[in-house]
Amino acid sequence: MYLFNTILFTLVLRIKFHDKFQKFIEKIFFKGNSTKKSRKTTFIIGNIFLMVFLYLIVLILIIYPWTGSLHPEGSGFHLDYLGDNFIPFIPEMAIFYVFLFFPMVILTLIYFAFIEEEKGYALGWAVLIMNVIATIVYIIFPVSTYWWRQELLANRIEGNFFADIMYFYYQNETSFNCVPSMHAGMSTMCFLTWYWYYKNKPSQKTKIIAIIIFIIAFGVILSTLFVKQHYIIDEIVGILLAYIIGRIIFRRCASWKESNVA
Repeated sequence: MYLFNTILFTLVLRIKFHDKFQKFIEKIFFKGNSTKKSRKTTFIIGNIFLMVFLYLIVLILIIYPWTGSLHPEGSGFHLDYLGDNFIPFIPEMAIFYVFLFFPMVILTLIYFAFIEEEKGYALGWAVLIMNVIATIVYIIFPVSTYWWRQELLANRIEGNFFADIMYFYYQNETSFNCVPSMHAGMSTMCFLTWYWYYKNKPSQKTKIIAIIIFIIAFGVILSTLFVKQHYIIDEIVGILLAYIIGRIIFRRCASWKESNVA
């Protein structure tokens, strides 16, 4: 209930902020006139602010690395309670973890930021809120796969390109960003966005895209386990967080009203 009230309060502030922001944009670029083009421009600028400045620059490039410096290497909680230790290391799953995950997220954000900009505004807020919650958890509940990383680095697979990619991650990325998994969270959010978009605009094209995104998202979630970056619990929490945040925000966005968000 507390989470619901917090998100609802944030949405009320967002609505008031957006109205003032639109008037500001119209005053600067459209001589104070409110038109379809001025509204579209406002949403696009808002999406860039949410997705690029707040999400990518502030959260991912600044705050995210900072959270990794708060705790000494080798510390952190282990959540290997669901048979995680029996999951083998399969470096080829880096295809999903790296080479398919980032294009899926980037292309989804670009499409909904510039093509379906009003729907993208809801997506931008959902992504931002989800990642803020995740970052707070990383700070107060540092879960780490550091011991897996050290074991894999000490027993390197030589001559394997995908293994080398993961070794680079192990050596250069913080290990305290486990629960909730944002690979799982962002993958789930991308799939839900395209699925609800298909429900909003049913066609063979949107159906095919939703299916492709589902396959990639499912592969990414599995890959986080096989490249030993996350525990099963991390994935479950990441999926649930994305679904809850996405459902609450999208259901309250006018442009998604006919999407059967459930």
